[in-house]
Amino acid sequence: MNKQSLLLRNKKILILVGGSPSKLDNFAAQAENLEFDEIEIKLASFSDIEFGSIDGAYSLQIDGNDLSSFDVIYFRMLGKRLEDASLVANYAKKKGIKIIDLLYTKSLLMPASLSKVVELEILISAGLPVPEIYFANLESINKNSAKILGFPFVIKSTSGKKGRDVWSAQSMKELTVLIDVLKEREKKGERFFAQRFIRASQRIRALVVGKEVIGAITRPAKWRRRLANKPEGQKEAIKLSSELETLALEAAKAVSLDICGVDILVDDMSNKPYIIEANAAPSWKAIAKDCGVNVERKILEFLSRI
Repeated sequence: MNKQSLLLRNKKILILVGGSPSKLDNFAAQAENLEFDEIEIKLASFSDIEFGSIDGAYSLQIDGNDLSSFDVIYFRMLGKRLEDASLVANYAKKKGIKIIDLLYTKSLLMPASLSKVVELEILISAGLPVPEIYFANLESINKNSAKILGFPFVIKSTSGKKGRDVWSAQSMKELTVLIDVLKEREKKGERFFAQRFIRASQRIRALVVGKEVIGAITRPAKWRRRLANKPEGQKEAIKLSSELETLALEAAKAVSLDICGVDILVDDMSNKPYIIEANAAPSWKAIAKDCGVNVERKILEFLSRI
């Protein structure tokens, strides 16, 4: 069954399901029997949701229509689509869209700590600088990402940890090969997103505990070999500028984390900083060693004050 728009009476209703929209055939049959005018019912799968951000503005769309154009959204069945549902629920709450059932508006279904794209959506909605992203199914990423982001760009798994599951595409040929490799993982329920490539030769990790950055280090960026005329790179403790320190603290606050590892890239040409990740339960071995800070003690001190 194709996604449907069935006219009924002066309201727009979106019904979403995990998996194939064919699961909503009974809704389609009943809607066709209703006699009201000017109500639009749209039946679709969570996999048809698209999330994009340009210059800090962001939207969730389905078939080119912003979700804010709907009055009511009903989650018929989620299946394994907790991530997509969380994006929709959070967006609906911000836009004042009624969600059925009420429990979906009380809290995020998918915590930011479990989904990179939910984490980034929260950071973007807080007005923080994040490289532009495009979240969709792999077929749509293959079709649209180059137009939206330009080459090169990176593709990441939404559940990637510690820099794993990150790939770079420099051409349509590379992208097509990569998409073919990832399709089997998508069939098993994994999701991916594309993100603009930031030309930064160094990656900064700041460790936030409470309302304090207790240490920061810099490391050569993964893709630095693609940046011409750059030295080998530094692996050392650094003192953050007031701008970067504020950025790290705001990122941790946005994703509601008291103990947070914030990864930042600073564009080599523009010097503009971008938040790449705000991680729950971060690794801090390198920060403890390079910065000479007793992280566990700092955390215990923080816990004793709350």
